[in-house]
Amino acid sequence: MSIGFIGAGNLARAIVLGMLEKKVVAKEDIACVSGSGATASQLSNETGIAVSHSRLELVAQADTLVLAFKPQHLDTVTPEEGDAAKGSLVISVLAGRTLDSLRAAFPSARNVVRVMPNTPSRIGKGVSAYCFQSEPTDADRSLLESLLGALGERYEVQESQMHIVTAVSGCGPAVFFQFIDFIAQAAEKRGLDHALATRLAIGTGIGSLELMKQSGQLPSELVDEVVSPNGVTHALLTQLADDEWANILDTGIEAAVRRSIELSQPS
Repeated sequence: MSIGFIGAGNLARAIVLGMLEKKVVAKEDIACVSGSGATASQLSNETGIAVSHSRLELVAQADTLVLAFKPQHLDTVTPEEGDAAKGSLVISVLAGRTLDSLRAAFPSARNVVRVMPNTPSRIGKGVSAYCFQSEPTDADRSLLESLLGALGERYEVQESQMHIVTAVSGCGPAVFFQFIDFIAQAAEKRGLDHALATRLAIGTGIGSLELMKQSGQLPSELVDEVVSPNGVTHALLTQLADDEWANILDTGIEAAVRRSIELSQPS
């Protein structure tokens, strides 16, 4: 088995490191290529995987291809490169690019699969959603789930659900990061050291999310356990409700879904 990465940026790096750490595949069976060659060289130096001289060489040699470049660059795949993927499994982590567009670029691939991972994959705590174009073989499903399992949790969805999945888990880490920073800024404004406020917010977030995961309770039930009538938490949540933070999140997710749909349209 050989796996070729077209693109060697942060996401490709996370996937490669996860696979190697979990021993899903040996470094000798992985190669990469990048546009300028710089990121491919960096990834090779860090992990020991090979660097191909060209995309065509990589496509021709790999049994499984992972597309990890910028989504708009799918349109630069040449007919020769597409034909060279005959019989290969093509795995795409390109935001917004549909299964049909992937099949058009690689018409002779044995199957194509669309994946939406997220950045916590870098530490094995990611969440990935995926959908195959056609029913996969047991071997291909096992390969994909092993690859994604090295990154964290994985869920199979319908392609029609990918836009909302992108907004929830793909964009979600940035929302949590920004939320923590907003809390730290508000605390600093009221006299608490910014670094300490950040650590407090991070620890509280990690503990709260782990409690929610392990308890099996609904988020609303856990909220009720924290809130006392007319207490401090009640005051905070009431003000957030008055500021319509639920509506703010709803409109933000809607904007992300719209942008994902736009990216999925032919250029």
